[in-house]
Amino acid sequence: MDSEFSSNRYATPTNECEVPVRHPDLCFEDGNLAIVARKQYFVVHRGLLCRHSNILAEQITSTDTAGASTLEGRLAMPLEDDAQDIAHFLSALYGLTHESAMKNFPVVSAILRLSTKYEVKHLRETALVKLLRSWPAKLEDWDKREQAALSPEGVYSPRSTLPYPLLIIKLGRETNAFELLPSAFYDLSRNLPSQLMDGYTDTEGVHHHLSDDDVGKVLRGKEHGARFFSTFIVTELEGRGRSANCAHRDDEQPAKRTCQMAFEAVTFELIRDLNGMVRNRNSDPLFTIADSVVMQARDDQLGVENKTTFRACEACRLEYAVVVKAARETFWRQLPIWFEVGLKQWG
Repeated sequence: MDSEFSSNRYATPTNECEVPVRHPDLCFEDGNLAIVARKQYFVVHRGLLCRHSNILAEQITSTDTAGASTLEGRLAMPLEDDAQDIAHFLSALYGLTHESAMKNFPVVSAILRLSTKYEVKHLRETALVKLLRSWPAKLEDWDKREQAALSPEGVYSPRSTLPYPLLIIKLGRETNAFELLPSAFYDLSRNLPSQLMDGYTDTEGVHHHLSDDDVGKVLRGKEHGARFFSTFIVTELEGRGRSANCAHRDDEQPAKRTCQMAFEAVTFELIRDLNGMVRNRNSDPLFTIADSVVMQARDDQLGVENKTTFRACEACRLEYAVVVKAARETFWRQLPIWFEVGLKQWG
């Protein structure tokens, strides 16, 4: 290792005499550039970096001057980024990142951050595609994501497979990936206000919190969603009449009111939010509106207090299902507006 680097101005700020450690994997014997990220360095090919990033090319040029520091006889270029993030970024740049690794949030978030910072377009697009699978812009993709988060018992438990939405919001802000924000804001709004204010502590003990501005947006968006849900109950369920093709239209009373009574029972269930609590889905209007159709066709389940005394006929259920589908699509399209995210296209 060249002696001049250990005492130059690019050494780790906390200890000017500390020498960085060679990365065990991302050091190529034919490399001609040493990237120094805090306490670690990587021996890579400047041609590859220059081909994919004009910003890195300019930085290499400005670093490669008379008297520049070297490592292992190669130009040493310091970067202020986290060493682990640099490792993920370089692995992706060299095509060494496996598909399975891209499902790991620390990996894909590092790639998105640095591909955005250094303007590596193809890596940014790849990272966004991965993230948009879980934080989508389309309602149908959100429904698939929610279905995948169900346990075999039907209990909703997304935190075992998905990062906390607060982290997605912060990442979206940092990288201008605003298309991630509406679904992440909605996801976070399903938490209690106290949980929102407490922030989030990750597995490494690092505490994260939203800015006051984003906290306000979550709360206002949550209120918009609650009002939409209340309006839906009033306009589409309370006093809902039967379909013109109702199977009970020619019956005598009280059988003639079977479908109306069925929808009254649904209204009562929604107001109590019983199904939301049982399934760990309270404060989730999108789910609850959809479930108002399902609960009319769902078989009674042992140990669950959702037995349907009255069931609407097929004609009435199908007519109501069309209303629910339209309401959920309208709800989804409003998310960027409710959470104050400026997007030209959504949904």
